[in-house]
Amino acid sequence: MKPGTSAWVGGAPLRSPGIRRYLLAIGAWAALGALAGACGRTSLLAPWDASAGGGGSASTTSGAPTSSSGGGGVGGYDACGGPTDCDDGDDCTSDDCRDGRCDHRPRDDDGDGVGPTVCGGTDCNDLNPSVFPGAPEICTDAADNDCNGVSDCFDPACASGDICGCTPSPAGESCQNGVDDDCDTIVDCFDADCAGTPACGCSASEAGKCGNGFDDDCDGAFDCDDGDCGSDPTCVCSSRRERCDNHEDDDCDLLVDCSDPDCRGIFPCACEPPGSPERCEDGVDNDCDGRVDCADPQCISAPACERCVPEVCDDGVDNNCDERVDCADSACAFAPNCEPTPERCNNGVDDDGDALVDCQDPDCASSPVCVLEQANCLSPKRIPGTGTYTGDTTGHVSETRGACGGDAGEAVFFFVLTAPSRVHLDTRGSSFDTALYVRTGICNSGREIGCDDDSGGSWASLLDFSILYPGTYFVFLDGFTIDPMNGPNEGPFVLNVEITPNPRENCDDDLDNDGDRYVDCADPDCANVGSCRRCAKGGAPGPEFGTAACTDGIDNDCDGALDCADEDCSASDFYTTECCNGLDENGNGFPDDFNCRCASDADCGAGQICYTHTSSTCGLPCESFSGSICPFVAPGSHCNAATHQCEF
Repeated sequence: MKPGTSAWVGGAPLRSPGIRRYLLAIGAWAALGALAGACGRTSLLAPWDASAGGGGSASTTSGAPTSSSGGGGVGGYDACGGPTDCDDGDDCTSDDCRDGRCDHRPRDDDGDGVGPTVCGGTDCNDLNPSVFPGAPEICTDAADNDCNGVSDCFDPACASGDICGCTPSPAGESCQNGVDDDCDTIVDCFDADCAGTPACGCSASEAGKCGNGFDDDCDGAFDCDDGDCGSDPTCVCSSRRERCDNHEDDDCDLLVDCSDPDCRGIFPCACEPPGSPERCEDGVDNDCDGRVDCADPQCISAPACERCVPEVCDDGVDNNCDERVDCADSACAFAPNCEPTPERCNNGVDDDGDALVDCQDPDCASSPVCVLEQANCLSPKRIPGTGTYTGDTTGHVSETRGACGGDAGEAVFFFVLTAPSRVHLDTRGSSFDTALYVRTGICNSGREIGCDDDSGGSWASLLDFSILYPGTYFVFLDGFTIDPMNGPNEGPFVLNVEITPNPRENCDDDLDNDGDRYVDCADPDCANVGSCRRCAKGGAPGPEFGTAACTDGIDNDCDGALDCADEDCSASDFYTTECCNGLDENGNGFPDDFNCRCASDADCGAGQICYTHTSSTCGLPCESFSGSICPFVAPGSHCNAATHQCEF
């Protein structure tokens, strides 16, 4: 499956039949702590606490952790049959079973003398004893041994080596050799591949561990499939049948109601094949075809529908039971009283019977009275440039609202930028409490890029955009609310607009002031200004765009972030495991996954384009994907087949 076709978890679609096993595996780290004990290591569950140990069961002497015994054994205070019987519930201890007694020590899972970062230590990978700050970098094991944020070929320590990069063993992880055979940076019994193997320890029984996704007693059956779990509440629950309309996970498979395959074809989940037949007297659309009871052709001969007769076109009754009354029913298309009537745009009456009155009716979009009113997206007023624009929202009907408010009627404007511009908007001088918001792309459904209530002072709104790129923008001057006592916020308004095309770049504010997509030292305008001069290791600065700049070990744009640590090389908010290095790191078949920042197609690799209308990142044309990629590039955008990129 390619990205964009469904929601994903760890590379697997959420609707995968194996989701329960996958989600249960999240709990597997608890079991790994137990398995680690048999490998001569401590539990994965106990975070490091160099001063206190965990739960009062561990102590220190001269800063060196010492162990203590007791508690947690299933056979008594200190009795245990295996390491998984000794979990004391304290995430700051590692728990083991030694000579039939539970032993609790401050956490250092891999025994390298350095505790994990999650509890105040500095070990960036506590599942690999060759990884800790100060460790020598090994260039062929995939691990960041010295915890400097990069590994193998990307670590400067490996720059002079002839060989770098890890080659996985075809046999996979060997669980007792102290080597990371499969190059996943996790060693031996810490590796999930070794879970439930005799080499990494087995419990006497699966009981009490029936939801962790592992075969704890190594008998070939795990969790609810193991006879030891017959009376476990989780397993009793999984044997129950899913009810499809109570918003609960009755069978404990982590899928609720219609999301559970058990409900397919069962009302109210009948919209998935094969569906449910229509029942003709329950007021519900059982087969989900949009027709209820007697309006459904399946009910034409049902006794409950014998009351239906041919439609009478002027009695206000749905005589033929098709949920359309009088002139709204196609049966009345030629009735004299249903002849089309044009909409008059200023009489407060729905003249043409389409349920839209006056300026809310598209028929009135070009009517002078509606153009002057500019009350909705049918007749927005154009802003040609800097200036002050006035009007009155009295009597306007609220059709839209912004994220910051806007429940009263609005006035709608639009402006078109042909060059990058700085834009200032405020409602100072308006007679009521305003809400001001801006959308881009499409008036009614475009992406909201700003919303403000009172930043202008005295109930006035203010929005400042340091840069807006060429395109069409819609401005809504709205009334903030409808007061129960005093009515809607409406009346005479003032909109103050300042548009400054092609502003100059400021070289030290972390903004793209001039709209060329280059920020500060990355902008050619700043190459010889102040601290930007020869700041790239003595060379001229430039944008950190493309795989070459993101893998050269140089902070090209002098922003303090190098290669994959630079947001220009890790630009995607969705595909966060990828970096702009030409590699397919998440294994989905698409290298880099919109993580390479760009200003034009020239910044992108072969076959890719720059998505200049949304994310300013490189990617294949949007129609190249199975399903819509745009929600993962820029939420709310859609694929434009003409420009081949996502747009709002």
